[in-house]
Amino acid sequence: MSRTLFLLLPALVLQAPAPAIPGAVEVRPGLFVSRGVPGDEACAAIKKQRITHVIDLRRDGEPDLNCELEASRLQELGVQYLRYAVGKIPPVGDFDFLRTFLVDLPKGSKVLIHCSNGNRAAALVCPWLVLDKGMPIEEAMRIAKAAGLQAPETEEAVRRYIWSKRRV
Repeated sequence: MSRTLFLLLPALVLQAPAPAIPGAVEVRPGLFVSRGVPGDEACAAIKKQRITHVIDLRRDGEPDLNCELEASRLQELGVQYLRYAVGKIPPVGDFDFLRTFLVDLPKGSKVLIHCSNGNRAAALVCPWLVLDKGMPIEEAMRIAKAAGLQAPETEEAVRRYIWSKRRV
């Protein structure tokens, strides 16, 4: 029996589970970061996962920006949509806003945060993981990078923000 299990082990390791929401990473239970706008398949998963809030961080002028359509589509699913435009190098106020938003959510809320490629969404979640959830910074950065944090200047803004808040 152990020999059979040993032979099956490589096949078991290679079969990673599909994400609960296509194109998204669950950074903490009930908090997802998505690379891009939720499409049809993601919207079906949002409904199935009982997501309560979607935060769109895209700015005016970004490709395929249609907030009215996204808001309407999500409202049909019973999901609250919030657009909060964030630049590539988020200022302190943007980090503060998202941390406060996440802390103040009613118990049981589930959130999906997205931008065009996951960079800003993952960046804004990282300080919350460290400062509000007590996660070590390097673990939070690893998770953020897996969720889409890729621009060095965005990562530097995250580290600066965390460092400044830890000193207070």
